[in-house]
Amino acid sequence: MSTGFVWFDNIGSERAQTTAFLTKTFGWARNDIGLMTFLIKGEGQPFAATCDAMEGIRGWVPYVEIDMLADAVAVAQDNGATVLAENIQGPAGIATFITDPGGVPLALWKRAEGM
Repeated sequence: MSTGFVWFDNIGSERAQTTAFLTKTFGWARNDIGLMTFLIKGEGQPFAATCDAMEGIRGWVPYVEIDMLADAVAVAQDNGATVLAENIQGPAGIATFITDPGGVPLALWKRAEGM
């Protein structure tokens, strides 16, 4: 089972510049946690993050929350996806980054227990 998009990362080589642009342009707050900088609207929870560069991935990457990561990756590959990075542990779960058959990246994400 999957949901719609639940998170967005902006991945690139100029994280500080991108974060500054987004916070100044849209008035979002930021919280730098080292591996990434969370973007926050008002007093709410983070909804996206800026992240350092990853090989083969650049730009906004949507996350799709799934129940069974390995199964979802296998189905995606059967349907033409290419795996770029597998089982990357993040602060709220584990993700595998893929590209669809058109070359557009997205992340398949399994929420961590207790989150």
